[in-house]
Amino acid sequence: MKKTDPRLTCHKCQFLQVTYDARRPWGCRKFGFKSPNLPGQVVMASTGTKCANYAKREPVQHIQEPNDKGIIA
Repeated sequence: MKKTDPRLTCHKCQFLQVTYDARRPWGCRKFGFKSPNLPGQVVMASTGTKCANYAKREPVQHIQEPNDKGIIA
């Protein structure tokens, strides 16, 4: 199985955004555009190079709830 370059898929990039526009559902906060394709693919088609602004998104850390939730009346 081939690994795809994250600079082309953008799914783990912190600048990827999902827009409300049905015709242009993907956007890039760093470059400031929306498109029907993933931003990394648009950058590759436009410039011929992979995205230089790719920054890996930090995973969300969930807060652990306490086991004792108090007295239920």
